[in-house]
Amino acid sequence: MRFLPLLVSLLLGASAQAANLRWAAQNDILTFDPHSQNHATTLTMTMHVYEGLTRYDRNYNVEPALATGWQEISPTHWRFSLRKGVQFHDGAPFTADDVVFSFGRIRQPQGTMQIYVAGVSEVKKIDDYTVDFILAGPNPILLRNIIDFRIMSRSWAQKTRSQNIQDYKAREETYASRNANGTGPYILKGWEPDKQIVFTVNKNWWGRHDGNVRDFTYTPIKADATRVSALLSGDVDMVTDLPTQDVERLRRND
Repeated sequence: MRFLPLLVSLLLGASAQAANLRWAAQNDILTFDPHSQNHATTLTMTMHVYEGLTRYDRNYNVEPALATGWQEISPTHWRFSLRKGVQFHDGAPFTADDVVFSFGRIRQPQGTMQIYVAGVSEVKKIDDYTVDFILAGPNPILLRNIIDFRIMSRSWAQKTRSQNIQDYKAREETYASRNANGTGPYILKGWEPDKQIVFTVNKNWWGRHDGNVRDFTYTPIKADATRVSALLSGDVDMVTDLPTQDVERLRRND
């Protein structure tokens, strides 16, 4: 057994050859629309599918993701160079058009993700692989804020009539709320609400796959005792929100 105190998680019985990770936690996601709901579990799941221009490295420092670099032209004017050769899961190329479209989409009032582009007045396309962010005022944490500004394919949104964010409060169901098409390391294979979410590896991902997880299944298990039992019985490999009263007992369980 390995105890991961920073994650408050436990991983049991996973061998070096493991290909499918079974992951459990208390909550299900609310939606797969990356611009709809600022909800912790939802963000945790969608980040495997949708990416931003920046991301955190292992030490929580900002590093390039869909952007390869950036320049602060002035305190209110940033230029981002976009990664070339990136494809969405449906094979469409990633370009500046998708960034501009996603900026307009995430600001729609029916969503709750606007905070991640707060203070950004405009995103301009300079060419297919360059965009400018125009700010209302200086923002020293811009690169961190936009980590959760996830990029959606403009062509896919148009094709699936998903240009508008799902109105979650009105219980609206949209194609983008139940399906996904990002650039990230995993592809959504299926979601049964309150049962499981299944992901498979994106073999065409632009990045490097670290570790040995090729596919994973996430299962929401609300009851603490049931989650712990599933971990101990081997029905799941990892639990990321263990009850604090069980941590020491499980830590001693070899």
